[in-house]
Amino acid sequence: MIIYFHIRYIVSKKGTYVTCMKLLFRRGKFVTSNNLLKIMRNVVNVRNYTNQKIPEQLLNMLYEAFSLGPSSVSNQARELLVIENAETRQIIVEATLNPYFTKDSYGAQKWLLDAPFVAIVLIETRRAIARIGEQGKKIAFLEAESAIHNFRLMAQFHGIATTCIREFDQEKLIENLNLPWYIGISALLTAGYSSEETSPPPRLSVQEIVSKEEWN
Repeated sequence: MIIYFHIRYIVSKKGTYVTCMKLLFRRGKFVTSNNLLKIMRNVVNVRNYTNQKIPEQLLNMLYEAFSLGPSSVSNQARELLVIENAETRQIIVEATLNPYFTKDSYGAQKWLLDAPFVAIVLIETRRAIARIGEQGKKIAFLEAESAIHNFRLMAQFHGIATTCIREFDQEKLIENLNLPWYIGISALLTAGYSSEETSPPPRLSVQEIVSKEEWN
């Protein structure tokens, strides 16, 4: 059970607040905003996993986190297709490419065969265009990114490593999986308990990416 605490320190009779901090309490552990930033920093792509399976209860939490991604026009067009069958995974691998998207590098992501969890992020384009036409499809693909990140943040919170894969031929993958015309593919997702040491990649500083009043 998750309990949210809202702690306020009052320093005058008028009730002036000098600090307001939201804490997340789970299994006796507090998560502050600094802890949350650390979790965000540690979301990195991991391709080597142990054989330990992710408990079903945790998987359901990841699915729910994915479902809570934004939907600005209420189309909720993103879906997850979980792939466990070895033959189907091989079909997926055949449509993957190397990190440089080199032509004819099909089959480059063979490590997917051994990942504890593999899913395809789908876009149901009929729902995406229902309200605002083709623009809804573009929005659905963009908002799928937030759903993916929700999934990855929840996984990281529970010590589960993830990878988001973009290196694939979408048309070939749709054909290989015999998906209907109204299904698009946003990404591939893997998850599991990491068997390798990882560290956050270098990033631009806040000062380098935030401007005020005018861009500089």
